[in-house]
Amino acid sequence: MDTQQKLHIGQMIKAVFDENGMSVTEFARRIHTARSNVYFIFERPSIDLNQLLDICDALEHNFLDDIQVQRGMKNKLSPCEIHINLNLDGMLDEKVASVRRLLKDLADVK
Repeated sequence: MDTQQKLHIGQMIKAVFDENGMSVTEFARRIHTARSNVYFIFERPSIDLNQLLDICDALEHNFLDDIQVQRGMKNKLSPCEIHINLNLDGMLDEKVASVRRLLKDLADVK
């Protein structure tokens, strides 16, 4: 089963939006976009991470958890870890290793 092809974030957002009962106008205001753009979001198979985080806040729903479950990820990552991992992709290997060591050290301090 190809889970990446089945993942359609716009449809996931639309389903939660429909359950929420919020108006399109209010939703657009909360995510800082035009009302007409909301319908475009529902049609999109992918989305910018910052916009998704705004949508999570507006609908009070963690879509990042849903994505991890749908993709069959065994170890759940926090939204912060996902954001960091996405941003690390373009860095050099030694920088990535350095940042990961720092994150591990910070996690050990807790």
